[in-house]
Amino acid sequence: MKRVHDHMNGNKPFHEDTFYYSDDDSELESEEDDDSDYEAPWILTAQDQRLRVEEERMRDIRKLKDEIVGLVKQMHTEYKNLEKFDKVTTSTYGGIKRMTVRHKSEAIKFWCEVQFDFGEVLPNVKLPKWDTVNEAIFVGCVSSVGATEDGGWTWKNLMEWGLRTIVMEIGTEDEIERAKRGLMFYDELSLKTLQKLHAFEKKIYDDYKEECHMKWNSNVEDAEKKVRESEKKMDSLELVCIEREYILGGYGIEREWRDYWSLDRKVFTTGRTIL
Repeated sequence: MKRVHDHMNGNKPFHEDTFYYSDDDSELESEEDDDSDYEAPWILTAQDQRLRVEEERMRDIRKLKDEIVGLVKQMHTEYKNLEKFDKVTTSTYGGIKRMTVRHKSEAIKFWCEVQFDFGEVLPNVKLPKWDTVNEAIFVGCVSSVGATEDGGWTWKNLMEWGLRTIVMEIGTEDEIERAKRGLMFYDELSLKTLQKLHAFEKKIYDDYKEECHMKWNSNVEDAEKKVRESEKKMDSLELVCIEREYILGGYGIEREWRDYWSLDRKVFTTGRTIL
């Protein structure tokens, strides 16, 4: 009321009249208007921006280097496979030159297994005691027990246990008919069949040598295919490494020494520092 009364008396100039403003009003106005020291939290300084860019740059560089290290490790793993298959392709193996005792044993075993896989049935035949599983046999040597009773996979054992199967291949018509009805014995063979036995034994060995040769050729072809596949994988890994190194060059980072795969010579150079 006093302020109104003083104002109405007109004793004070307008600019001095406290009616229009007070000390509190001045302080409030000053606090609201003065934002010279205020800074929005989302606004970065130039220095902060430079630091952030540099952090991102270093993170990208480290990521690229780690990727190159991982790629080189993959090359080492793949190169081991390549070396393994390459040894097969460069082997000097020339097949079986001479039929040793071991090779003959392998040949007899192979022949017995082939005959057994045909699945011919022996009707109404009393089987040896050791054969408790199969009701269809060709030679006793198919059983591991029968094969070891008198020295393993031998021609002697084959003549004793598998004569019936041999007769089915080289016997006379009468012998074949009798063999179909049951077991055969050596003293029942005709002279004509006896004369064929030596050639038949040789045929078993020759067939086995041919089988081994064919199997080896197949292994070599497969190994050559694997080598080509490994070389392509090595090419791909090396190209990805080069790509990463090219990106690093854009960051001003020089290419560092590492183990590398030659795309032209197909040679893996190792023993260098991997980043």
